[in-house]
Formats: sequence, C-alpha cells, structure tokens
Amino acid sequence: MKKLIQQICTSLADGQDLVLVTISSQSGSTPRLAGAKMIILRDGRISGTIGGGLVEAKAMEAAATCFATGRSLCRAFDLDNGDAANTDMICGGRLELFLEYINADESNQRTFGDLLLAVQSGRKVLLVSQLADGDASSLRFVVDHRGAASRDDIPEPLLAAVKQVRSSTQASTLIELQGQSYLLSSFAVAGTVYLLGAGHVAACTAEAATRVGFQVVVMDDRSEFANRDRFPQADTIKVLPSFADCFQSFEIDGDAYLVIVTRGHMHDMEVLDQALRTKAGYIGMIGSRKKRNAIYSKLRDRGVSEAQLEQVRCPIGTAIEADTPEEIAVSIVGELIYQRATGRRAWHLA
Repeated sequence: MKKLIQQICTSLADGQDLVLVTISSQSGSTPRLAGAKMIILRDGRISGTIGGGLVEAKAMEAAATCFATGRSLCRAFDLDNGDAANTDMICGGRLELFLEYINADESNQRTFGDLLLAVQSGRKVLLVSQLADGDASSLRFVVDHRGAASRDDIPEPLLAAVKQVRSSTQASTLIELQGQSYLLSSFAVAGTVYLLGAGHVAACTAEAATRVGFQVVVMDDRSEFANRDRFPQADTIKVLPSFADCFQSFEIDGDAYLVIVTRGHMHDMEVLDQALRTKAGYIGMIGSRKKRNAIYSKLRDRGVSEAQLEQVRCPIGTAIEADTPEEIAVSIVGELIYQRATGRRAWHLA
C-alpha cells in the first residue's frame, strides 16, 4: 500500500489528475476484500489491483467518465454465476466501488503527502473521503493515530464520529453523518518483521517479507553480515555489540513479528528469553525439534512458563518440506502472512 500512496503523490506532483478506486464494501466471495485499492491515470495506466478481470475493466470504463466530468462515482457489482463465467472468477459475491476523482491541486497534494509521511513513519492513519457522487471538491483529510486531523476546518461532530471507528489493518469503513457518507480507509502498519540474525535465511526472508508489505528490521552482531549490501530492502539494519538487550531500542508490540535465525543455539536461546518478555504478536525460532526441546528445557530452568513457550512457533514456518534458504524464507513468510491475516487486532484512534 505504501508504494500505491507514493505513486499517488508522484502523479499529483507531476500535475496528473487520477482516479483512486476503493472497494468500499463487499459481501460473499469476491476477488479482493473491502479496502483494496488501485489508481487509474488519464492515459489508462494503473497501479494496484482490486481483483482483475471484469471488475477492473468496468472500473476503468467508469474512470473515463470521472476524467471527462471531473466527478467521483459509486458503482456496485454482483458477481453471480453468470458474471463469473465471463470473468473466469467463481465468485458470487457483491462489492461496491468508490471511484474518487482526485485533481492535482495543492490541497490533494498536501493530503496525500501527509498520508505518505504517516505511513512511512510507521504510524496508523485514516484517510477520510466524502462519498459525494459529485465534484472533486468533496472533503478529504487524514486523521493520525492520535486522532488529530490534517486540516483545521473539520467539523467537530465529523471528527468525533471518525474517532469512534475501530478499523483493522487495511479495511474500509462507511459512516453516515448528517445526510453525508464518508469512506474511512485504514492505512495501519502491515507489521514489522525483526530478523534476529543476518545469515542466508535472513537475507532471503527479508526480501520476501518486504515484497508482501512488511517493514523489516535486521539485527546481528556481525557488521560483515548486517549491512546494506546484503539487505538492500531492509528498513533498518542494526549492528549489535551482542544479542544481550537486543530489543532495547525498539518498541515491540502486537504488530511485531520476531524471527529468530541467529547462527547458534546459545544466541537463539538468549534472544528467545528476551523475546518472551515482550508484547510481540508473533515469535518464531528456526531449528529442529531436538534443538527446540533442549532450549526450552534450559529456559524452564530459568523460570520460563509453559504458557510462555506455547507462544513460540518452532520449528518456524509452514510445513512445506523447505530445504534451501529461499524455500525456508517462503515457509517463514507464508506463516507470517497467515498470522497477519488471522491474528490481526483491531485498533482505534486515541
């Protein structure tokens, strides 16, 4: 999603108007969930996807109307069996699209610039768009994780209503207030993967995790491994004096995914002991069951409880008979994706 926002900012800065297409609601079986987005430029180029097939084709047709009239549109689609046969999608659900015509004026450049800064900094943020089936001057603003609006002319009742909404990582929510509809698009952080260890598996895992939207932090006590040449995609690389107190500089919360892949059993145990004292949403450790049992036994001697150990995924990753570092990375990231999708916690603005 960050790349999509960057594209919006770049297009607006270049003076290009665009149409931002959002699945504002959906029910039943659909190719993408509510909150999925794509942008369409005047020349027909697109970024992002709302599921492909007939739905995107119809969205592009509707976008042409938006460009011609300078107005936003709402469109509903029933993906029944007849439509599914024409699209090669066996769906059968229903979805509604909101096509926002966004002109490249200073106000929109500021709004999406604010959105990009918030997402880049790792903060949770909402984009609020008035669902007026009308001109492009409809109200649009950003609300940050503290509940502060990016504009000072937002009516207090509207801001109060926005703050009451609980939203998951990429969902969209519709609210009604005083006869007006508003689409709240959540751009909550998609999770940060902390790689404890910078070996071959970590390098492959960093690349795969970045591609599916995770932020990546790499930590190791060896500068020849933890460096930008080996981890060009990583958001943060930290060379540690040792693995002792390795989480001291970070805020480890429910959006944190700790992946323990150090070079040895003792380092793994040292890191796991610290990890179990954090509020991480996921803790995984590489290794065989024999290794796991030996480490767990020593941690029990230190007073670690069975309930704490049950939080750990070890051996880490989905069971796909992975062997090479690349395959192991796919296994690990597959498990992280599943955890992110099923263990996602709702958040609300302050």
